[in-house]
Amino acid sequence: MRTLILVGVVGMSRLAPAADSGTQLLTIPVEDLGTALLTFAALTHQQIAFDYKLVEGYKSTALSGTYTVGEGLNVLIGDAPFQIKATPSGVLTVAAKPVPAPEDTRAAPGQSSLPVAPGSSASKSPQDEVIVSARRTELTPKVLAFVNQVSVLEQGEGLARWHVPVCPEVTGLPREDGEFILGRVSEIAREARVPLAGESCHPNLFVFVTDEPRQLLKAMEKQHRAVTFGNAPPDAIEEFIATPRAARVWYDSAMETADNVTPNHGFPPAAQITQLSDSQPGGNEGGGLPPNVTSDWERASRVARTMVWEFTYVYVVVDQRRLQGVTRGQLADYLAMVGLARIKPGVLLSDAPSILSLFDDAPQAAPPRMSDWDHAFLKSLYATQQVVTVQKSEIALEMVREIVH
Repeated sequence: MRTLILVGVVGMSRLAPAADSGTQLLTIPVEDLGTALLTFAALTHQQIAFDYKLVEGYKSTALSGTYTVGEGLNVLIGDAPFQIKATPSGVLTVAAKPVPAPEDTRAAPGQSSLPVAPGSSASKSPQDEVIVSARRTELTPKVLAFVNQVSVLEQGEGLARWHVPVCPEVTGLPREDGEFILGRVSEIAREARVPLAGESCHPNLFVFVTDEPRQLLKAMEKQHRAVTFGNAPPDAIEEFIATPRAARVWYDSAMETADNVTPNHGFPPAAQITQLSDSQPGGNEGGGLPPNVTSDWERASRVARTMVWEFTYVYVVVDQRRLQGVTRGQLADYLAMVGLARIKPGVLLSDAPSILSLFDDAPQAAPPRMSDWDHAFLKSLYATQQVVTVQKSEIALEMVREIVH
């Protein structure tokens, strides 16, 4: 059985019967057509070939119901100017519809041409479109470099994000400042469509501001190690505590199936161990075999993941001594970035405008608030599909579209 591949034009090996041999339940929201096609192919196991550049800029039609592959693909494409063709081997291709022969558009005697409505596509200047296209081309490699610089793959597998509603809590600041930061973090979360808890919630995003961050972390390790650091190995915890930073961020994350379906059972090494045994590093005392071993071979591919990562707790410990000259707006926006996405610690950005450079130099040299790039990154992180193995590229493309209107 051939595996699914992704190269230039997306080609995916066929793992299912012919396109219209049966129906299945499909649920795909409205999104960029290229992303929707990748998701559709991953869910149906149908080989689909298309040029990502060709479908760029088009939105899909939502799918929610039972369809054959052919029906679902037609609904997904909707009114976009594309047609579906099938090769003798069963590959479905998405191609542009043929351009109709030009007709005589001159007005008949006694008839006048309708005026073009302001803002319609016909009134757009070709020069404007060229400028926008050129700017996107120029920005794309820079934005992709930014995404690769700041984001972290969980165990090399995928980008984590919040699935459960976020409930932030700030400790160590005057009440007025703490309430401002809570309000600003919540506002940014809503803009990025991050799930947000109500007022009466159990905190899962903790912000501590202290003059003695090392001592605080040592106490957390001693008294609440299992809660704060989970099954992390001791050397990783010690390195985290000992490394001086203006803000230390610890992410606790968990793995779950992409669609909340319990995966099939299997055995190592091909299976996925989801709970450490007592005898493994980070496990409890006692020893024994790993109790939960899962696998999802049927849906595994190089295009789509079967498991995704979600945050369970995030702890941010800020060194009060490093806040001189930092406005509370800058601090709030920085905390939103590191609290809503897993950001690589100590990342040094070159020319990318980002609030993440807040502690690289004097605070006055940093942006006064989150930049357009920062907002676009968070929005794109939560708008793209976690199951897609090229999610970083998807985030970069979505960011470019968000930045260049």
